[in-house]
Amino acid sequence: MTSAALARRAFLSLAAASLVAACTRVERCATCGMRIDPKSTWRADLVTANGVVHFDTPRCAFVAWRGARTAASSLMVADFYDQRWQSADSLRFVIGSDVVGPMGADLVPVDPARVAKFMSDHHGARALALAEITPDVLSSL
Repeated sequence: MTSAALARRAFLSLAAASLVAACTRVERCATCGMRIDPKSTWRADLVTANGVVHFDTPRCAFVAWRGARTAASSLMVADFYDQRWQSADSLRFVIGSDVVGPMGADLVPVDPARVAKFMSDHHGARALALAEITPDVLSSL
């Protein structure tokens, strides 16, 4: 094979690899950079004026939001029990339980009607409303 043919083959291989990489872009958490599993129930989305910002866990979303890195109008998370996406202001966030997220200790979103059950089953320390989650709470995790 001539050097021109080898160069052409190398170029086409590189072009094909670049095309595949562009089509399979991996979504990353806006706070920590961890790969976001699209099927994960730990994902969280902050709705901003510029669109939706994705996170791998509620903790990462709160760090961005409460740390004033992202101005958001709402936070969407999945309830622990039914995995249904809901606005964070309709849930409670349990800390100090034996349930851990993909990156360790996290805020577990639970429907208020099931908080007592979750605390009993998973030994949660506190259940917090959205407004109670401050930078101090986040740094204690």
